[in-house]
Amino acid sequence: MNGIIFDLDGTLLDSFSLRVESWYSAFKMNNVQVNVEEIKPLIGIPGLVLASYFCNTPEKIEHDEEEIFREKIHANAFFEDVWPTLNKLDETKVQWMIVTSSRRSFVSLLPVEQEKIITIDDVIYGKPSTEPYELALSRMKTGKDNTIVVGDSVNDMIPAMKMGMKAILVTHGIERDIKVYDKKITEISEILQLV
Repeated sequence: MNGIIFDLDGTLLDSFSLRVESWYSAFKMNNVQVNVEEIKPLIGIPGLVLASYFCNTPEKIEHDEEEIFREKIHANAFFEDVWPTLNKLDETKVQWMIVTSSRRSFVSLLPVEQEKIITIDDVIYGKPSTEPYELALSRMKTGKDNTIVVGDSVNDMIPAMKMGMKAILVTHGIERDIKVYDKKITEISEILQLV
């Protein structure tokens, strides 16, 4: 294996709960009644799509959610083992990229080389479409047979499996009702045992 595609929110960035809270707040401030439990399974799909499930003004709600999220997130929100793991991958010459449904305006604030990130702004269709993964593969110049996908949601697993890549579910100790994956790990550092 010489390539890894990582999801961002909930996989590398400890942000799942904050993302849910930000969506809930954005809906509430726009007088849209949504239950938190309705939001949770949608985290990971493009924001405009998520917002359009519940309202007719998805652009405004997505914008508000990004602003709320940006105000609350901080650079040290990465899971503790992420940077040592990514550094070890760099040392061993394993190519890696991040594919996220977040906007470029948000990820540009993170301490990550921007050319290593595919955002929703870089593609026409976000996850669970295969398009962002196809773009990541072309940039890394790795084949799908030599690349794995690491994510925390079914929206990360489905496109990986559609493309014939191994789908690795990372839980960070939180059990989710996800049945579609090839292997389950608890922490990001466990990925080093697979390379």
